[in-house]
Amino acid sequence: MQNQTQTDKLELDGRKRLAMTAVDAVDGFTEQTLNLTVAGVKVRISGDKIKITSYNKTSGTLTADGEFAEIRYLKKREPVIKRLFK
Repeated sequence: MQNQTQTDKLELDGRKRLAMTAVDAVDGFTEQTLNLTVAGVKVRISGDKIKITSYNKTSGTLTADGEFAEIRYLKKREPVIKRLFK
């Protein structure tokens, strides 16, 4: 697991080539979505014809090719108990 204080870096070249650092895990992927954990935060990348070209878990680097349309950092949800008893 990556150091939680490490900052992530995202490079998108012409919406066709993606490079990221501080990738803790690849949580799932299809040709339309790529779900990652980056520096402890969930990230969903969507588009078309997405394929991972390289991933190094030790260094936390990932590159992917495709037609990228959206990159969304998902905020953490509060536990159900906290949401119920505000």
